[in-house]
Amino acid sequence: MRDQELAEAFERSEINLLVELRTGNGFDEKEYEKLVEALTACANEWECRNSIPKKAVYPLIELYDELVNFSFIYTGERGVRIKNAAENLKKLIHRCTSEEDNTESEKVKVIAKLSEYIKEDGNFFTKLQNGKGIDEQQFEKIYDELNDISDEIHTWESFPKSFVNILIDLCELDLFVHLYQDEFHLQEEADKIYDAYERIFGLIFG
Repeated sequence: MRDQELAEAFERSEINLLVELRTGNGFDEKEYEKLVEALTACANEWECRNSIPKKAVYPLIELYDELVNFSFIYTGERGVRIKNAAENLKKLIHRCTSEEDNTESEKVKVIAKLSEYIKEDGNFFTKLQNGKGIDEQQFEKIYDELNDISDEIHTWESFPKSFVNILIDLCELDLFVHLYQDEFHLQEEADKIYDAYERIFGLIFG
């Protein structure tokens, strides 16, 4: 019951903050403080565990990505405030997802090949960060493996933290679009990354 209450409070406070941003009302400081409080309670409870309750996973993996994207939409001081809030919340997310020795060996076995594909050839995300573009062949392996294991994953009541961190990285693929557009000036590569993000997003969130 404790986990359910924590997850519900976190999800509710996240929705309240994001709704204000989506409707153009701007960054609501009171809703933000409620979100910080709820996420801190989650971090206090989960940081020493090996897994995170399923109900909290999807709000957790999209929060930073959503806020950073809103920081691009809202200009000037409002955009800066949202970006700072995103970075602060990311620290709390990291507390929730920092990995301990994982004892859920059966679940880890399920995602082992996915993790292996991501780490291949210098790591899929590291190559993106370093401006090498999206390795389309590697992405297809990652996508196909995630698709293959998705039915089993949906039966889990909790997700290993190693898998939650993979989902966070995949959900934040669209942030590389801004990097390739604004810093690397590689629009074609940015378009490829966004196409990959849309496919992953559809797979994760259905």
